Parts: sequence; structure tokens; C-alpha cells
Amino acid sequence: AHLSIQAMQEGLQVHQMSGFDALKAAELFALPEDVQAVSVIAIGYLGDPSMLHPRMQKPELAERERKEMDTFVFSGIYGRASEIVE
Repeated sequence: AHLSIQAMQEGLQVHQMSGFDALKAAELFALPEDVQAVSVIAIGYLGDPSMLHPRMQKPELAERERKEMDTFVFSGIYGRASEIVE
């Protein structure tokens, strides 16, 4: 979390991912046997969307649809919206 916050403070974008080939990552980065990759983080500056492949431009430029925070930020018990989002 701190890395993401600091990167954003520096004007960078952060995207954490799973679903990568951990064995290939271990090979490429020469990870010791006792170290396991469990997540990948892409960090960089936003680029010009017009430089994207046309197939990627549409989702990148589309309006974002977000859930209301009170549907997943809870306090005390599951399902009770936290005061910070009301």
C-alpha cells in the first residue's frame, strides 16, 4: 500500500496484478529458491491513449463504472456501511 501511495504522490500510476507465471518470473529475475513471486506491480506514467492499439483504446477511453463505496466498505460487521463513506 505504501509503495502505491508514494508512486501516486510522484505522479506515477500503479497496477498490481496476479495471474502471472510465477515460475517464469523466478527464472527471469533469478530469484533464490527460498523466494517466491506472488504478485506483479506495473509502475509508470500514463501514456497517450491514441498510441494504443485500437482494440485497447475503446476500454481505456470509456467512462468508468464504479460501485458505490458503501456496497463494499464496511464497519463493525459485514454489510454495515462505514461512516467514512456515508
